[in-house]
Amino acid sequence: MSIGAILVGIACALVVGAYLARPFRRTEIDPDRAIEAWVAQARAERAGKRESRETGAQRSRRAEETVNFCSKCGRSVGPDDHFCPGCGAKLPRGTK
Repeated sequence: MSIGAILVGIACALVVGAYLARPFRRTEIDPDRAIEAWVAQARAERAGKRESRETGAQRSRRAEETVNFCSKCGRSVGPDDHFCPGCGAKLPRGTK
């Protein structure tokens, strides 16, 4: 046997061993939940910073100037539109 064949055999044995030992590994943190928590925290911090910079008049003006966009093409739509003027996609009911 050559050294190359021995090394390939060892590599295959390690891969099979890692695959078989996979159910026995303990993961303390679920990666999906950790990412979702991090994103929620970042959004909350960003919203807090935005609110702290705005005055009351700016907040009310921003609420009045709400601009909606079509989820299909991204074109701005009016509050009374039921269909997108750009692509014709039906808009959801709560659009204001």
